[in-house]
Amino acid sequence: MEAEGIYLRPPDEKDLEGHWYSWLNDMAVTKYQNKGIFPNTREKQREYYNSVMNSKNDVIFAIVEKKGDRHIGSVGLHKIDWVHRSAELGILVGEKEFWGKGYGKEAWRLITDYGFNVLNLHRIYALVMEGNASSAKCAEGNGFRKEGEIRDVFYKNGKYHKVLYFNALREDFKNK
Repeated sequence: MEAEGIYLRPPDEKDLEGHWYSWLNDMAVTKYQNKGIFPNTREKQREYYNSVMNSKNDVIFAIVEKKGDRHIGSVGLHKIDWVHRSAELGILVGEKEFWGKGYGKEAWRLITDYGFNVLNLHRIYALVMEGNASSAKCAEGNGFRKEGEIRDVFYKNGKYHKVLYFNALREDFKNK
């Protein structure tokens, strides 16, 4: 799957030797994520990699910057419900030098297209922690609607945070 500056590919073993694991130790990268709470190691990242690669309810892709062929993040569909045809979108652009270039929005679009047109999903949703303006813009820019707020979902940095609940139905994305 390809966009102007990035492409998505399945993660592979060589990604485990790069920065992937360290993104989850960077407080700036995980500021608005339910990650970065416990230290991450290469071994923990390998366990995660093995679990999602063997999962029937998760699909992840590496976000790769085309120009340098560099793994800069990951995006996936999680908690896939094959009966009700829904999934939760998760995204992380870990290499900070690539923030603000539109790569997150493009990766969001590509994984949404994959979910609707390859996996035949009906609904894709995302939980965006309050204050995460970049993810909210990605969601809205890809036809996701803010359906509401859920109070006190994540405990991080000494307080509870609400999340904004976004979702898109297949027809929302087609009409985008």
